[in-house]
Amino acid sequence: MTPWQKENLEYLKKHGNQPVWNPSVVSEEAEQEEVTEENATETEDSTEEPETEEKQKKTYESFADRLPKIKEVRNKRLYRRLTLIVSVFLIAILIVLYFVSPLSKLGSISVTGSVSVDNQQVIAQSKLEKGKSLWEQFGDRTIYEEKIKRQLPRVKKATISLSGINSFNIKIDEYEVVALESVNNVYHPILENGKILPEEMSAPISGMPVFQNFQDQSIIKNLMDSYKKLPEDIKQNISEIRYTPSNANKELITLHMKDANEVIVNISQLVEKMAYYGKVASQMEKPGIIDMEVGIFSYPFNNESTEESVDESSQALE
Repeated sequence: MTPWQKENLEYLKKHGNQPVWNPSVVSEEAEQEEVTEENATETEDSTEEPETEEKQKKTYESFADRLPKIKEVRNKRLYRRLTLIVSVFLIAILIVLYFVSPLSKLGSISVTGSVSVDNQQVIAQSKLEKGKSLWEQFGDRTIYEEKIKRQLPRVKKATISLSGINSFNIKIDEYEVVALESVNNVYHPILENGKILPEEMSAPISGMPVFQNFQDQSIIKNLMDSYKKLPEDIKQNISEIRYTPSNANKELITLHMKDANEVIVNISQLVEKMAYYGKVASQMEKPGIIDMEVGIFSYPFNNESTEESVDESSQALE
């Protein structure tokens, strides 16, 4: 019975009354309720215990399964780090061994592309040193290239490159000889950049124009700048170029053509005026002089210029 039922029963006994409810039934029901509650509590406890044990078991099994994988990942990381350290160490050793070995020193030098320049001269003027540091000299290669160009006027361009394990190759590009200067029947080559070489030749080179009476190197350079722009057929027809300035005009030159004509023209107008040479020459009855100093007109060698020759030249220009 519940506490209030017990109190109610005692109260009724004191006053001589009987309870309207059966104490034994209530007592049995109460006891059954208590037993039911206890059983429910025990059932809940018994249910929770297996679940907890199962969770703990699963957690243990999950960790046990993951443990080998964790070890494998750690081992891979360890091997990777170890491989990296060993690789860096080996590379450092190889670099040190290379720089103390003969392979890091310049062993040989070769020259290619040279036509008129002697290969040994190229090597000598480069100032490259065999047995010295390969990479130090390669890093300063532009300095050695400039030394070659400065000492050998024929060299237009020198390019130093690696060839093999510890060798250099010097590739040479030369200026072309396009004309000859004649001084006292001695000939000197004139390069395409207008520079006159000190080399002496006893006879001219066949097919190459001869420059005469030029006293100033700068005038030859200006002439060469224009001469290079002439059409090839015109250049092939020039046998001699003579410097023939007047008091009023210091630019005058006279071209001696292989077809026996002579052309008087300004250096600065050489390309422009010589474009009309073919038309004018084709209308001349016999070889003579074509004057292009002011305008363009022609006349025979033994005559002065006439109106007729002026008209002929004008028609040629049309």
